[in-house]
Amino acid sequence: TVKSTAKILYGIYICLSLLELLLLLVGKMPMFDALTLTFGTAGTGGFGIKNDSFGSYSTYLQGVVTVFMILFGINFNVYFLFYMKKPKEALRCEEARWYLGIIAASILVITFFVRDFFDSLFLAFHHVAFQVASIITTTGFATVDFNLWPTIPKTILVLLMFIGACAGSTGGGIKVSRILILLKTVKKELIQLLHPRSVRRIQIDGKAIEHEVVRSTNVYMGV
Repeated sequence: TVKSTAKILYGIYICLSLLELLLLLVGKMPMFDALTLTFGTAGTGGFGIKNDSFGSYSTYLQGVVTVFMILFGINFNVYFLFYMKKPKEALRCEEARWYLGIIAASILVITFFVRDFFDSLFLAFHHVAFQVASIITTTGFATVDFNLWPTIPKTILVLLMFIGACAGSTGGGIKVSRILILLKTVKKELIQLLHPRSVRRIQIDGKAIEHEVVRSTNVYMGV
């Protein structure tokens, strides 16, 4: 039922929050900081309590928040399927795979361009991963002033801000699923130009999407 599903989803949200809180406390973050920053991460609201956001915290604490920003940006339906012991269906989630793929590709490209801004390649990767996770989930935390970075990394970050996280997550943005539907629509139209008699339906996770959903998504993107 809807009621029991909602309880499970809230339970997942609370468990993830408690796990992050525990890991932050293990890293010797003060309780007040750990609580407020956990709430900011879980809700992807990014309400920092320091002027430098996350800049003065340790590499470990920044790493923990990086991971949880990404986790809270994943469609909670994936966690629900894992909870219901349906790992194959969970791993089949196309949106989540694209979301993680976009994050990985963005981190690698930006790290290449800003590697000289940091003392080591590891630090470059670490701070870029934090910024990418923060921007794509619209959380808003920061560890460095990325406005000083070259044009290409800044452009990628702006695009990530528009793309956003997954539908059914706490993240903002247009959502990866809508971007995915748009790309599949373009592909379908191009194929039909080459093969006018072909009949194709847009699918996500192996399931056909209703025309009304595709239409409303394209109207939303157009607006």
